[in-house]
Amino acid sequence: MNLLETFSVALSALWANKLRSALTMLGLIIGVGSVIAIIAIGRGTQQAVAAELDAMNGGVFQLLATGGWTPEGERVAQQRSFRDEDIELLKEALPEIEVVDPQVGMGVQIKFHRETGWDYVRGAGTDTASLLNIQLSSGRWFTEEEIIRGDRVIVVSANRLTYLLGEGVDPLGIELMVNGYPFQVIGVIAPNTGMLSQLLGGEGGDFYIPRSYITRATGQNSYYHLTVRVRDGADPVEVKDLAVKVMERIYPGTGYEAYIWTDFMGDFNQVISIVTGVMAAIAGISLVVGGVGIMNIMMVSVTERTREIGLRKAIGARRRDILLQFMVEALTLCLIGGAIGILLAAGPVTVAAKYLDAPLSIDLYAVTLALGFSAAVGVIFGVYPAVKASRMDPIEALRYE
Repeated sequence: MNLLETFSVALSALWANKLRSALTMLGLIIGVGSVIAIIAIGRGTQQAVAAELDAMNGGVFQLLATGGWTPEGERVAQQRSFRDEDIELLKEALPEIEVVDPQVGMGVQIKFHRETGWDYVRGAGTDTASLLNIQLSSGRWFTEEEIIRGDRVIVVSANRLTYLLGEGVDPLGIELMVNGYPFQVIGVIAPNTGMLSQLLGGEGGDFYIPRSYITRATGQNSYYHLTVRVRDGADPVEVKDLAVKVMERIYPGTGYEAYIWTDFMGDFNQVISIVTGVMAAIAGISLVVGGVGIMNIMMVSVTERTREIGLRKAIGARRRDILLQFMVEALTLCLIGGAIGILLAAGPVTVAAKYLDAPLSIDLYAVTLALGFSAAVGVIFGVYPAVKASRMDPIEALRYE
């Protein structure tokens, strides 16, 4: 009997016991579906975050005046904040730098009618929106004149405006009281929709006012944090390292640090891979349980078909023919269960993609892994019943009642 006939006989045997076959496959279906969904969500999350980080970076890095510390907490370098002249020195020393945007802010009381709360407003320049990947849903960003004069105008996130004003209110032109002074709303920041923004709360803030207003109100003339964008074609990773060296060379004994969002991608991928692996391993336990169930049902099948085995051997079937028949049955059972599990995994993956707003999909890697594991389960747990059936003595088998 050739392989095609063996496969046909295996399908007939499984179809003759439909309910038993379905219950046997259930553990495998759940296991494969769970593993596929977990792998798809984990890999999709990595790809979505990587794409968002690429869009967020755009040749941008952060430069901070941190000082230096040993692991024991001993200071080895002084913290020296940036002055306006330092920004000019950086631009002169590194022509690859296109824009330097100082980051400033202050705590304020924000009031609209009866709603009052304490919050943090950030100082903005003309380039702040593009540097921090801020998108406006309505209104506009600050003009250069407004920033120079320090006008009382404000850009607010859509989420905070909904909290302050309620639903369905046009916020443009409305005045919010900031520390007792009226600030006119000129722009609305679109809600964060990316996965990373949802997880981290976005890269920017909820309230922005002209930077010069904050520096005048607080008397602040130095900065501890600069956002820097390099020119097209320049490597931000290389430039950020050079920027640290330039500052520490100009001011010996001081300490500075620079980072770019992709610096954290390796750690993020490692964490996601570990979590995905652990969850997949836990879900994979049901594959082992399903394999035990398949071995059990194949043992029952061998016992029920003892006379059939004896008859086939009596008319010339070889041991390898019997072995192949039961191995193919176990393999078919596992592959059908695996295929159904892959189809059922599409449900949770679709739900997760909608919830996380990420392009999650079941890729070829996950499908190949699932089917390969299903086939392995069929071979491993089907081999003992198949060997037992092939070693039966035909005379004793024909006498079996």
